[in-house]
Amino acid sequence: MSSLGLDIGGANLKFFYDADKKGGVEYFPMWKKAKKLEEKLCEFAKTFSPDKVGVVITAELSDVFASKAEGVKFVEKAVRKAFGNSTIHFLDVEGRLSKKAEPPLAFAASNWIASTLFLARNFESFILADMGSTTTDLIPFKGKILAAKTDYERLRRGELIYIGVLRTPVFHVLPFFTAPLVPEFFAITGDVFVVTGDIKPEDYLCETPDGRGRSVEECMQRLARQLCCDLHEVGAEFVRGLAKETKKYILERISSAMFEISAKYGIKTVIGCGIGEFLLEGVAKKLDLDYVSIKKKYGDCSVYFPAYAMARLLE
Repeated sequence: MSSLGLDIGGANLKFFYDADKKGGVEYFPMWKKAKKLEEKLCEFAKTFSPDKVGVVITAELSDVFASKAEGVKFVEKAVRKAFGNSTIHFLDVEGRLSKKAEPPLAFAASNWIASTLFLARNFESFILADMGSTTTDLIPFKGKILAAKTDYERLRRGELIYIGVLRTPVFHVLPFFTAPLVPEFFAITGDVFVVTGDIKPEDYLCETPDGRGRSVEECMQRLARQLCCDLHEVGAEFVRGLAKETKKYILERISSAMFEISAKYGIKTVIGCGIGEFLLEGVAKKLDLDYVSIKKKYGDCSVYFPAYAMARLLE
């Protein structure tokens, strides 16, 4: 029987269909397109016609919804309408599969659960490091899941870092670079990593803050604006320095949290995935931790790993 794994987030839809090993990520800003979710899911249903559908949800936090419970219910309703001919399973934060997402908050922010449970089949002790476009998850596992079950508690414990490689506002990451960065939505981390050369413009999947393009020069212009400048006023080398400093700060934030979790639980292995996996191996090795790359072990599913894991959990 065929299975389709879905990770329905606030900014992206991730999917994996096990029958033809097809998966991917589609930029889907829920705060703009919530009303089109059912239509998009119907396209998946028509394309794949899966026997089983496994769903994890993180879209509930989008402010298009009045509450997280409303968000979960909205997603559940859209999934049911789209996949009426499939058996549907939702995964809750306790790792249980259910045919109903009830109570709703038990199914909120559940995508990391799927990844962790799948990896637990082959690893006894690890920190799952999943760096996406918006956030970085650091999930400790040692015989059982040790992470907190809500985003709030994971934020408090350093298991959820609200920094990603595309959508994070630069002023949130780096408050000062020769002068205070202005708290305006002028540039995001996608601009940073295009300028540093870590990602290509075509990997910059989300919208740009100013609606312009994704070339190196356009990314530099947005970064310069964080200091109330045009690019020609400060020059390319100055902006490259700003990008490098922002990247350095991101690495320090992740390294500090990873070190704390490793020391707290005595875990010496990091398993990395996500669109930002290119940053994680270096962090782990500087901490003298063993590193397992999802991209090297399982392939391109690294960027949509919760969806891949969800489909595999239904086998």
